[in-house]
Amino acid sequence: MLVYPDPLLADDRLLLRPWAETDLPLLERASMDDYVAEIEHLPVPFSAAAAREWIAAQHGLVEGGRGWSLAVVERESGEAIGGIGIVFRHPPGAAEPGIWVIAERRNRGVAERATGLLCAWALTSATGIERIQATVEPWNGASQRVLEKVGFEREGMLRSYATWRGRRQDVLLYSLLARDLRPDAAP
Repeated sequence: MLVYPDPLLADDRLLLRPWAETDLPLLERASMDDYVAEIEHLPVPFSAAAAREWIAAQHGLVEGGRGWSLAVVERESGEAIGGIGIVFRHPPGAAEPGIWVIAERRNRGVAERATGLLCAWALTSATGIERIQATVEPWNGASQRVLEKVGFEREGMLRSYATWRGRRQDVLLYSLLARDLRPDAAP
């Protein structure tokens, strides 16, 4: 069984912590954002019961040894503003991250900071992760910039790799190894 990071991952602006009942208002707001709801598979239409099941499923990733899902919290306000996770993929030792931030907090460096915190921890702790790979849609320039700022290298395009909104699409493949981490990224 996996365990959550201890101590919790944090920098001077953000804290990454396990999901909690207090995050229901964030999940309700996020479920109204078509982009977030689609990529995160949030309950739509929103209900508190469905959101509680979603939170339980996020804890189930850790309990089942499949990965980690964490709320992204602004330290100053204590408000949850997004979610981040990393799950194991094939081949062994590989994992894939994912992040979302509510619309009113985007374009403020939150995704970059949270991704850097989680990926640095995953690659330098006893997680068994040696390679982090991310797929991103060619049209999603913001996510590409986040990955590149963290230190991910673009490896190429996977043609007709994913399905999004019912259609096959190409994705770009990025990877991050421990040797790619920026010196200021270590947890």
